[in-house]
Amino acid sequence: MSSTSSNFGAEPRPLRIAITNGSRSWGGTEHYAVRLAAGLRERGHDVLLLWGEDLVGERAAAAAVPNRRLRLRADGDIGGMLKLAAALRRHRSDAVVLTKWREYLLGGIAARLAGTPLAVVSLGLRVAPRGDIKRRLIFGLADRVIVNAEEIRASLTLSSWIDPTRVRVVHNGVDLARLRPGGDRHAFRHALGVPAAAPLVLAVGNLTPQKDHDLLVRAAARVVAARPGAWFVVAGEGFLRTSLEERVRELGLAERFLLPGFVRDVPAALAAADLFVLSSSNEGMPWALLEALACGAPVVATDVPGTRACVEEGVNGFIVPAGDEAALATVVIRLLDDPGSRARMGAHSRALAEARFAEAGMIDGTLAALREALEHPRRGMRAPARSARAETRPAGSSSGRPDGA
Repeated sequence: MSSTSSNFGAEPRPLRIAITNGSRSWGGTEHYAVRLAAGLRERGHDVLLLWGEDLVGERAAAAAVPNRRLRLRADGDIGGMLKLAAALRRHRSDAVVLTKWREYLLGGIAARLAGTPLAVVSLGLRVAPRGDIKRRLIFGLADRVIVNAEEIRASLTLSSWIDPTRVRVVHNGVDLARLRPGGDRHAFRHALGVPAAAPLVLAVGNLTPQKDHDLLVRAAARVVAARPGAWFVVAGEGFLRTSLEERVRELGLAERFLLPGFVRDVPAALAAADLFVLSSSNEGMPWALLEALACGAPVVATDVPGTRACVEEGVNGFIVPAGDEAALATVVIRLLDDPGSRARMGAHSRALAEARFAEAGMIDGTLAALREALEHPRRGMRAPARSARAETRPAGSSSGRPDGA
């Protein structure tokens, strides 16, 4: 199928775009899938969102996005692959955007089986550029790879078997009308029993190794030792809950470090916080960090992919080395002691979100990548001949699944 009208100067025709997200939990990638689907539909495109987590379906329905449950469970899920191929065929999709690691391989094959012209891998974490068979198949089946940070593009293109002209950087973007500074500071605090005047540090993210909340717990112990009135909240759920709760008790923080689980109303949590912290060991363009910027929060983030695009040192926050609890604690204490700097940095956070991370930019960039690929079709990611390069893993690369799926 052609992506545009054959008449010179005519408006490009609407596209039929399927988006898959077979996650078993809610997180940044799920936000991305729903908001991308909603934004494309608002532009007049025929969108189908295929999901595995109930909240994805719920929020897709609330945004009037056609959707259905369909999840690829693992690389051996041949039945799921055939169901996906059938769904793409019925939808007559021009493109399918695959958002989770477990979908990349079978989703690419399903696109081939369905005759879908364009298979797109959307990748949100830096991965090791090793050339195992699975990764060569994944990127060989993909017509485009969309990444959300320049560091991810650079890591991918270390591999001689990935054609860099097939990789596009499109920053995530958030709904700036929904995410705004100035919400109710007290409701979230009251619900958790946090005193109204207490300094409150917030993190948002699934309780998984990539988010490295253990680092934040260790840093919090240093902060509370120096500033006994400080409180910490990590909003999120995951399989590391038990080990984090044990660490909190071990360090004597049971009354100061709260793990309330999944929080639906993140803007309310951000309104209650004095400071937002991202402690991850690997990222791409962290969705929670973008929400914090949009809500006007000063931020402290570890130096992982994507954060340098979101944090201007000393302007809207600070960046500290990943894994460095002492550096993290020092900067948190510095900002808790300086309400004037927090207010100034919060205003800069909002301005940065408006300038760089509006949702419209994410939709525009994705559409441009899809139309370009449809205009210049080429199956596979086989690069032109070039000199061999050692495929070494850059510091901080993930050696496993790049999206924690």
